[in-house]
Amino acid sequence: MPDRRYGLNSVTACFPERAGLIRRLCLSNPSFRSLCEEYALARTCLSRFEALGDAAHGTEIADYRSVIQALEGEIERFVSRSA
Repeated sequence: MPDRRYGLNSVTACFPERAGLIRRLCLSNPSFRSLCEEYALARTCLSRFEALGDAAHGTEIADYRSVIQALEGEIERFVSRSA
């Protein structure tokens, strides 16, 4: 259950080659766990806006894509420092 609760599925899908380290960090480091949860939430929100298919939500979609890109950079830096 921790995979879904902490957003691990979303993060490991993005970084499959680092899945083991990501799982360990998520379970042992509250800061990293929070980062994973934020990432999963942003991916979920983006998916919901994209599913609406409404041009009126273009700004939200762009914003979430930007947030996701920034979070991926943070995750990558955190994982690299911990390797």
